[in-house]
Amino acid sequence: MTDEILAERTRQGSSAAFAALVARHCDAVYRIAGNICTSASDAEEVTGQTFLSAYRDAGSRPSDSSFRIWLYGIAMKKASRQRERASRGQAVWLEAFLPGFDADGGLEPGGEWPELGAARLEQMNVAGFLREALDDMDERVRAAFVLCDLAQLPAEDAAAIVQASPEVIRARVHRARLMLRGLLDRLWSV
Repeated sequence: MTDEILAERTRQGSSAAFAALVARHCDAVYRIAGNICTSASDAEEVTGQTFLSAYRDAGSRPSDSSFRIWLYGIAMKKASRQRERASRGQAVWLEAFLPGFDADGGLEPGGEWPELGAARLEQMNVAGFLREALDDMDERVRAAFVLCDLAQLPAEDAAAIVQASPEVIRARVHRARLMLRGLLDRLWSV
């Protein structure tokens, strides 16, 4: 059965239809929440809140939106709110890892890199370091990256979720990739 049929049956009160939707989308909702929230416990809470809201608001879902886009939008909003409540300061300024270009559009040689601290790198595994980098991204860039690269949604779907154009989403994902690439290049050269 399609999401739309299951969503309609959920709206009519079928808990079995809703259980099928939860089973189908739980991993993706948790992946979104886990990459936006600052802790696993927050991601679990957001995942539960997302499905609770979806069940409660099933009758008010816009008819012009697919169930998946609507559900992932709920997850993004709840995860973003949770992150705001638990926010912390930036540990790494990721903008410094973006490449520079000269007036003719050519790539400039690397400039000054922020000090990462060798002792800190030795204590942190690469996954932890990348997790911290993701946490330190601009909210809009992180959302686009999580939706497109981690949840593997097309730019058009991500755009519908965050209410931006697909072109803006592609630019934000590209920006995130450039920052992470620069960070990894620097990490490997330490």
